[in-house]
Amino acid sequence: MMGVSRTSFEKVARNTVVRFEEKDGLGCEAGLANHFTQQELDGDVYHDQHWHEHAACYHVKGKGLVVITSCGHAGLINNIRHLMKVTGVKKLHAVVGGFHLAPTKLAYVDETVNALAVLDPDVVIPMHCSGKNFTDAVAARMPNRLVLNSTGSRYTFGE
Repeated sequence: MMGVSRTSFEKVARNTVVRFEEKDGLGCEAGLANHFTQQELDGDVYHDQHWHEHAACYHVKGKGLVVITSCGHAGLINNIRHLMKVTGVKKLHAVVGGFHLAPTKLAYVDETVNALAVLDPDVVIPMHCSGKNFTDAVAARMPNRLVLNSTGSRYTFGE
């Protein structure tokens, strides 16, 4: 299976039940048969494991990785570790995006923030689906690293 490895305590945060299928040669990543399970290819209704979800990163010279997640269903820590492995860059400068922690329990949020603190990011910018519990936990654990954002926020990393 391609995608972000599930190597941490994180579990895929489910959001919906979907149907995978192709119609008239069109569909989600049509033609990538080795990317999907047989159940998905058969068009069965299943819980989306978000194998198609990816995160992006940039290596900012002298600072480290800037990781950008979409909705983080594969897990924030899984995404960061995956990108560190792929790039070979060990320093995490910033993590930006949705982390899909709003619907999770506080204990799970705390475990995620503790694991994130070990990765020692300089900047944490949670967005949309990260949730207030996550923002509050980062503010308590890493207060000088939390950056709140709003529509129209712009960030520059590096010179």
